[in-house]
Amino acid sequence: YLLHQPYGDTVGAWKALEEYQKDGKFRSIGVSNFTIRYLEEFLPQVDVYPSVNQMECNPFCQQKKLREYCNPYGIRLEAWYPLGHGDPTLLSNEVFAKLAAKYQKSPVQIILRWQVQEGIITLPKSTNPAHIKSNLEIYDFSLTEYEMEEIRKLDTGVPTRDPDDPKRKEYILAI
Repeated sequence: YLLHQPYGDTVGAWKALEEYQKDGKFRSIGVSNFTIRYLEEFLPQVDVYPSVNQMECNPFCQQKKLREYCNPYGIRLEAWYPLGHGDPTLLSNEVFAKLAAKYQKSPVQIILRWQVQEGIITLPKSTNPAHIKSNLEIYDFSLTEYEMEEIRKLDTGVPTRDPDDPKRKEYILAI
């Protein structure tokens, strides 16, 4: 179960989730959209650390600093928008085209494989049975460290939605 936004009484809401977990109603609890700023405020106030933090994460927005911050707490990053929400510039990037040809895979499969090798939990959304099947066919090859580094170089560090943006907070709290 995920606490979806870092706004409002997050500690109070989290304490309720901790109780549900303690009572066996939830096996695992996590957060979503918690940047380092919010985690620094949040973590000292809770008894149970989140198992995951679901954030936008794809080769163009890799969340390197956030992943590094979360590691000592045992918080795993779960990718939201793991494929850049179908961003054509991501899916047609020459790095993925080259690797797709080499491994006889699709650019999507290369991206998903990269995320798995990075230790990122990736759950690409699809209702198309062919896409679902294809998304699972990423465990019969591995990218080399050089190839992983080539993908790491694509990071812009810029998310499509920034939870630290005050306007984002205003918008979320208004709805």
